[in-house]
Amino acid sequence: MGCARDAIQEALENLTSDELKRFKMKLLSVPLREGYGRIPRGTLLGLDAMDLTDKLVSHYLEGYSAELTATVLRDIGMKELALRLQEAIGQAPHFVDQHRAALISRVTDVDGVLDALHSKVLTEEQYQAVRAEPTNPTKMRKLFSFAPAWNAACKNLLLQALRDTQPYLVADLERS
Repeated sequence: MGCARDAIQEALENLTSDELKRFKMKLLSVPLREGYGRIPRGTLLGLDAMDLTDKLVSHYLEGYSAELTATVLRDIGMKELALRLQEAIGQAPHFVDQHRAALISRVTDVDGVLDALHSKVLTEEQYQAVRAEPTNPTKMRKLFSFAPAWNAACKNLLLQALRDTQPYLVADLERS
């Protein structure tokens, strides 16, 4: 077994049966990177932690399956387990993932960030969907709903946009 496979299996084995069920349900709806398809629901729901690990690795390969597993774990509220998984595979969370909650609550110039990401990271439809939200925190939540499908380059563009529009916030978070 590979390092990532072992780390995924260990993370999934640490979930209760209800948490594992929530993990599988979230896996069915989380945004995927371009070029990847979903594991069919009928196949997914009957799997235990070991079989789910095998299915994830065979379907998404080790690297992306570990990243996807960490994303889904964070989305279902298992942030500590997601962090342990990332540490086990030597993948530290990106700044925007690590400071997600603070960015959602503290970014004040969301439109400036959106303008910087428009056509580079966000499609016109995504851009308009985020702009349509009524408050800055809900705009940031909507923006982060697209982030699981982003690679490191996309997250770096978001970080640069944040540095350009919110330099004091980014500096504060980098110190924390």
